[in-house]
Amino acid sequence: MSPNSNTVEHAPIAGEPAHDQIAKDVPQINDGNRSTEAQSRSRQSVVENGRYQGVLARNRSSKKSKVLTTIQVLSIIIALILSSYALVLLNGLQLSQGKDGQDAIETLVLSEGREADSICTEGGSDIFIGTDTNQNGVLDSVEITSTTKICHGKEGLSGPQGANGDSGEIGSNGTSSLVRMVTIYVGNTTCPEGGIAIYSGMDENQNDYLDDEEFATVNELCDGKIGGDGNSGGNGAPALVKKEIPPSNVCPVGFILRFGIDDGTGNSTAFDGNLSDDEVDEELKVCSTPLTAERISDAAPNVNDGITANCDAMNWNQKYSITIFAAYSPLDGCELWTTEGIMDTTTMLLDINPLGDSLPGNALGFTSVAGEQGELVFFDADDGTNGRELWVTDGTTIGTHIVQDIFVHNSIDANSVLVPFMQGVVFTTSSNTIHWANSSDIVELSQIPTFDNATQSILSSSLSALSANAFSILDSDADNLWFNAKDSNGDLEPYQLSTSGLLTAYDVNPNGNSLAQFSVSTEQGLVVVATANSGRQLALLSSGNVTWLTSLMDTTTGNWPTNVGTGLGLHLLSSKIIFDAQTTGVNPTLWSYDFHNGMTTSLSTEIVIPGERTEAVINGGKIFFDCVTATFGSELCSSDGTIDGTIVATDLSSGVVDSDVRHISIIGDDIVFIASADDIGFALWSLDSSGTIQLQYDPYQGIGNNSDSGQYGNMIVTDTQVIFVALDGQNGNELYAWTHLQLTDEWLIW
Repeated sequence: MSPNSNTVEHAPIAGEPAHDQIAKDVPQINDGNRSTEAQSRSRQSVVENGRYQGVLARNRSSKKSKVLTTIQVLSIIIALILSSYALVLLNGLQLSQGKDGQDAIETLVLSEGREADSICTEGGSDIFIGTDTNQNGVLDSVEITSTTKICHGKEGLSGPQGANGDSGEIGSNGTSSLVRMVTIYVGNTTCPEGGIAIYSGMDENQNDYLDDEEFATVNELCDGKIGGDGNSGGNGAPALVKKEIPPSNVCPVGFILRFGIDDGTGNSTAFDGNLSDDEVDEELKVCSTPLTAERISDAAPNVNDGITANCDAMNWNQKYSITIFAAYSPLDGCELWTTEGIMDTTTMLLDINPLGDSLPGNALGFTSVAGEQGELVFFDADDGTNGRELWVTDGTTIGTHIVQDIFVHNSIDANSVLVPFMQGVVFTTSSNTIHWANSSDIVELSQIPTFDNATQSILSSSLSALSANAFSILDSDADNLWFNAKDSNGDLEPYQLSTSGLLTAYDVNPNGNSLAQFSVSTEQGLVVVATANSGRQLALLSSGNVTWLTSLMDTTTGNWPTNVGTGLGLHLLSSKIIFDAQTTGVNPTLWSYDFHNGMTTSLSTEIVIPGERTEAVINGGKIFFDCVTATFGSELCSSDGTIDGTIVATDLSSGVVDSDVRHISIIGDDIVFIASADDIGFALWSLDSSGTIQLQYDPYQGIGNNSDSGQYGNMIVTDTQVIFVALDGQNGNELYAWTHLQLTDEWLIW
């Protein structure tokens, strides 16, 4: 409907409030006082100020209108009287609240399809009606009160089929589209190097060939310029396959296939027909038995101990792939033995003391040194004639001998220590002197052969003014030797000797002895535990300067602590020194000092007595050490140098039962250690980087059997094996080997 042109544009529609309309003036009711002039006012007189005011009165009134007016007034009066009476009546009534009615029961309708039957021949629907008496929202069968059937009507008959329409005329065949390629020869102006031209068009003459006159479009693909001849390639390196027999201490029966290219990779030689280790790309390792895990020595047959408390030193010789160790036999006593990792190769290397025990390595242990004469192992032994002196071996009988008898008797005692330095070793003697040695000579520290004569002279004069009656520190790195000696004032202080022969003195404690010990080399210098103001703290020694790193306090006494580094020692972990300190008067706890910010931090108060039983190791950004906690007892702990990262890593023995970790070592990303577990006793375990613990080898299997692994000696890791001391119930303490290639390598066992 079109809008009325006479309607006001924004006038409200019916039902809307007339907010914007202008209020009309209400006309006054005529009474007897109204003047004749007002009653006779004309229509024109009520149009004032441009606004229509309405008609107030007509020019004359009739009798009929007066009667109606009278009736209206009487009606209004009667209505007012009735309203007043109703109000009085309501006020006199006593009102009460009605009762709540119950919820009505819902009526439900259900429809179902109906198959064709005698009633509904074309099918239909059943309509069920009832009340939901159980109020479950579903019209159950018992609730149906009415049923109605609605049937489909019969299908009507099909109408007659219409006649076929007229066929259209057959259209003519369309014109085919064709493509034609034409060779562009060298010398063409468009393609100087030749190419091809691709023409397309319509086959107007329908001869299935795109004629020249039918060409519509053309695309030219030009050849690039012909490049010059490259250098002749060399002959390719041949692929080689090499079959090897695995080491007998790894796999008794098996083979290794190595695949690679004879291309001279690394230090190998190309085209020599030999596949060197640097040229190997892939390996296939096959063993017909499980990899070796067995006892490899029987120095003292039957249940006798071949390894004892004073006869248990051992070391690995990389050059000859042998383990050199001390073992006891009833006939020869404690002497020097070697093994290649299987029983058949274990034999006594030399009976150093035919009349008694030579106790090789009893004071100094075994230390391997790689020098000009190859890899040598230095140790102490007593031949029964010269007393306890420095010995050396290259793993052969002829290469095992005393270095030199420098004193009348017993140059070495239980207080002596030894460290590698400048392709030899430096060791302290029973007379509190320091000497350097190689495989044939022992000289005073100032006379190391690599120093020139002038340096030797200066060192001789400087060192002669020193005396050393106690060596609480003897350490070395690639550039320096660190040792303690008494100065002219009788104060025991540390000294630094560089490989160039420069001697530097450190006055760590100007008021007395510093008693420096438990050292660790860092990029900043040597960190030691030393005495200052009657307490023990960490100090940094560098270029003749002393820097105190810590200011620990004993909280129970208010004094400086006296036990720092006594169990764990000092270890460098990234930028931090990890150490133990007793600051509560009860047990030592774990601490760190950070070179980056100079902060000293207590890493744990729950983990106590760290490093009391065995040497700690560092691997994968963590330090692993034995520890004790009130919850788990003695277990393996680890720390990344942070409070949150200092944890108990294992709980082999449930509850507070001690696992008593004895030895810890590293194999690749894994930690191997000897510890006791419930019903297993001491055995070899592994801990991988994900925290998974696995039993690897128990020499004395069976519930309740204890091999007592690691009671004597230490644990060494060779190229292929972990070697340690244990017993199996039928033999005493002997060497056992477990092939660790199960962790680091892949073997096919068949």
